[in-house]
Amino acid sequence: MLTRIYGLAFSSKNELEDYEKQQEEARKRDHKKLGKELGLFVFSELVGPGLPLYTFKGATVRREIIKFCNELQTEIGYQEVHTPNMNKAELFKVSGHYEKYREDMFKVTSQYTDEEYFLKPMNCPQHTQIYAAEGRSYRDLPIRIADFANLYRDEKPGQLSGLTRLRSFCQDDGHSFCREDQIKDEFNLVLSAISKALKVYGMNYKIRLSLWDETKKEKYLGEPEVWEKSQKLLEEILRENKIEFFIGVGEAAIYGPKMDLITTDSLGREWQISTIQLDFIMPKRFDLKYTDKDGKEKTPVMVHRALIGSPERFMGVLIEHYGGNFPLWLSPIQVKVIPIAESHIEAAKKINVLLRNKMLRSEVDLSNDGFGKKVRNAKNARIPYFIIIGDKDVAANKVTLESRDKGQIGQLDAEEVVKRLEEEVRDRR
Repeated sequence: MLTRIYGLAFSSKNELEDYEKQQEEARKRDHKKLGKELGLFVFSELVGPGLPLYTFKGATVRREIIKFCNELQTEIGYQEVHTPNMNKAELFKVSGHYEKYREDMFKVTSQYTDEEYFLKPMNCPQHTQIYAAEGRSYRDLPIRIADFANLYRDEKPGQLSGLTRLRSFCQDDGHSFCREDQIKDEFNLVLSAISKALKVYGMNYKIRLSLWDETKKEKYLGEPEVWEKSQKLLEEILRENKIEFFIGVGEAAIYGPKMDLITTDSLGREWQISTIQLDFIMPKRFDLKYTDKDGKEKTPVMVHRALIGSPERFMGVLIEHYGGNFPLWLSPIQVKVIPIAESHIEAAKKINVLLRNKMLRSEVDLSNDGFGKKVRNAKNARIPYFIIIGDKDVAANKVTLESRDKGQIGQLDAEEVVKRLEEEVRDRR
């Protein structure tokens, strides 16, 4: 009987100790553990594996991630659309996903028709139909659309892992329909948006040029000459922008090569997050057209892109990246107002109303716990700021501000606290 044995070797004792420390820290930061402790999401056997249920707090973090993505893509000309969660199999037969991807899709059965339907695992085929809905001119291009509709993939139960591998999720999914002479500009716009996003999240990255595997052509759509053309073009874009990259053979999408951005979190672990993909094949399969300046019909090019990929998966990565200590703008509860005694409750309620009127997510601790325990609870919940209201604060008509990360800040006017927090949220520091 053969047994597979896995082992790790280190060139020095220091390297081994560093690895053991990293593993211990990773266990502390496990997003499944922290997600439960911080009350962000739950899983239910009655709902099903890989189908997360987000609490108010988790839904807030997810919503802020999506909101930031929307701001970034709006800046570079993308418009949000919304498409249904399922469609007829015919759509996937035209796109090629029925042939290459069917085993990973959930089939849907109707009680009233024999037509075959599937829950969609990606948005791109449906987006082709938005493009095809009306005539297009070369002057209209590029047409940039984005979608946060839910997607579904029939992952094997053993592959599911918290938020990082799910059966139900969405993507910050965008598609640009453009002319060939616009491809480089489209890639540069998306690269700039991704760079801005990852800078805010405090993550470094490197780029993998993901190519097809010539020895397994049956895995892909399209002819070899199309792949050679598209792969050469992506490499030109990277070299012209003096961007360092490495090659990943066999990592391409079924319809074209891509630039995948591999991020590094605070523990030095790598995650494939963002992607930009070049597709000459799907527009041709759907017979998409635009009228060029010479009056002739031509086929547009399709650029697929995701700034941070799946917000749900990225949320899992961020929980571990920050160790649960979300920055203020991303934190589900941004401020906890803590009255020292019952006589300070009314003043605490007033500052809470002021904060909430300024769209800051705040709560007042009205529990019967002692002051020390209230402070400990706020720290254990990893809330970025807490405001303490005591006799001296009420007498001075001020509040005492403390920071999760910097400790006590001091006694300030309520308006000054609001201004300070508003600026930090606005700048996404």
